[in-house]
Amino acid sequence: MKILHAWCMNYNIGDYFLARGVKNLLRKYFPVDFIADTNIQGQYFNEYYINEVVNKKYDLLVIGGGGLIHGYHWPNGWFWLCEKDLIKTIRIPFIVYGIGDNYWEDEALLSKTVIHLNETIKYATSFSVRNDGSKERLSSQLCKEIQEVPDPGFFVWDNYFDGNIVDDSPKKVIVQLANDKSTERFGNLESKLVNVIAEVVNNISEDVIFIPHVYYDIALNEKISQKLTRKVEFFNFGANAFDNIDAFLYQYSQAKYVISMRGHSQIIPFAHNVPVLCLSNHPKHTGLMKKMGLSDYIIDINNELSSDHILEKIKCGIINNYNSIISQLKRQNTKFSIETCVFFENLKRKLS
Repeated sequence: MKILHAWCMNYNIGDYFLARGVKNLLRKYFPVDFIADTNIQGQYFNEYYINEVVNKKYDLLVIGGGGLIHGYHWPNGWFWLCEKDLIKTIRIPFIVYGIGDNYWEDEALLSKTVIHLNETIKYATSFSVRNDGSKERLSSQLCKEIQEVPDPGFFVWDNYFDGNIVDDSPKKVIVQLANDKSTERFGNLESKLVNVIAEVVNNISEDVIFIPHVYYDIALNEKISQKLTRKVEFFNFGANAFDNIDAFLYQYSQAKYVISMRGHSQIIPFAHNVPVLCLSNHPKHTGLMKKMGLSDYIIDINNELSSDHILEKIKCGIINNYNSIISQLKRQNTKFSIETCVFFENLKRKLS
């Protein structure tokens, strides 16, 4: 099977995680000849591209995962650059897999987005969203039930290692702070955020490593570094982004726990049974934590931001309940594997 995979190649390491997860699953469940990549945020699916490339060179088109449903300024109000009337001209099966609603809490879908998404659903062999509350948000706006699947980022490990690497070095705490779209994420709270995170890190006993997911994150980390009274590590982003995602993955696999401001700095540690304290700044962050049964480990960054509160959540929450959290993650990951197997077995029947 020759597969064309359209995903966000927009230099956010989280998208590279989930793209590997998608490919792991495709290779697990289908007889893959090869998988080609195209950037969903750059490739126009115009008449020529559909007829001469998609329809002639591939057997299956896969769109996703990632937060593709976002961007009022995009022609269709989400990232797929395909005119509505051209969707039906795609002659090969296509699936939209595990995508997310990335609109902010006070934003609703535009009418053009509703129309285009419904046309996509009409002609897609399968259309699904990730398990971060996107199903609930979209179903109400599209007036139809949307299928939910575990985010493909949960399966990033399948082609990486078996999860049994032994590393005798002390486990570190990962701090992952998001600094793109800062106005939407934390408004005018940057100075407070810097001071609070510095105070938290100064009072953590474990070794700490800051890991950026996009280039803009580095500037926020540097501001915090000026407030620190202890030695920490800053992951070498430039030496590894974006062609060495294994270096990022290894850090997450060996972490004790993660302080997270991004969806995929929740998902990747969760996939390896590593606890997360979520600094929620988007509905998807809270949505995922609730789906994981871990809503006790959410801090609303715009309403609950204080070093005392974060340190209490770490000590009285994560540390005191460490083993029970890991057991919960193992149960959820087993459940996600079963659900994903059922999804792909059903998809195989649809495609046969």
